[in-house]
Amino acid sequence: MRLVALGRLVPKAEGLLRTTLRSAVVSRAQELHRHRKRLDGFGKDAPRGDAKTLGACRELLKDEDWFARKTAVDTLKQVAGRGEENHLALLYKHLEDEDIFVREAAVDAVAEVAEPEDVVAVSKVSLRLADEDCFVRARAVVALGRLGHKGDARTLALLEDMFEDGFVPVRKRALEAVEALAPVSESLLNRLRVVAREDADRGVREAAKETLSRLG
Repeated sequence: MRLVALGRLVPKAEGLLRTTLRSAVVSRAQELHRHRKRLDGFGKDAPRGDAKTLGACRELLKDEDWFARKTAVDTLKQVAGRGEENHLALLYKHLEDEDIFVREAAVDAVAEVAEPEDVVAVSKVSLRLADEDCFVRARAVVALGRLGHKGDARTLALLEDMFEDGFVPVRKRALEAVEALAPVSESLLNRLRVVAREDADRGVREAAKETLSRLG
């Protein structure tokens, strides 16, 4: 009798456990939805340098939800003062965020907040050229084209290496960034000729030809 009773209880217990777990998942999803809903319009009308909004951003950057962290990064991009080192330090940290969307946003934000030719910003963004995500790499290339010092050999070498990237938009953006920063030289023109002739993508080849026509 006891074995029969136990046999009846086990399925009931399993059913109760499944129901509890299902309820927990639904509850978590609802909580996350409400959390994100509260972020609608966050910092939208805040003036640049607004202390209250910037303080809220610092707290949001600690959030476990990637959407909240990205919202904070996007807001810092709009509200942080140009060249403000404390806010740049926060953004540098999230260049290495575990979430690709946060990293993408952080690269864009650094490009907006840092002063042109900021050595630290250029160094931090350069590390994202090796990011596992192709869109992060593409954004890093664009950011370096904006922030880099014209004629800087190290930055240009890194950008020229991106001519070999496996993602077409990265290679196209690299052409644009190199054009923005590089002094015209026969070495550069030869490298561009190789891209124009040998790149696997027609669009990249055409972009390289257009770059050559403007430079040469």
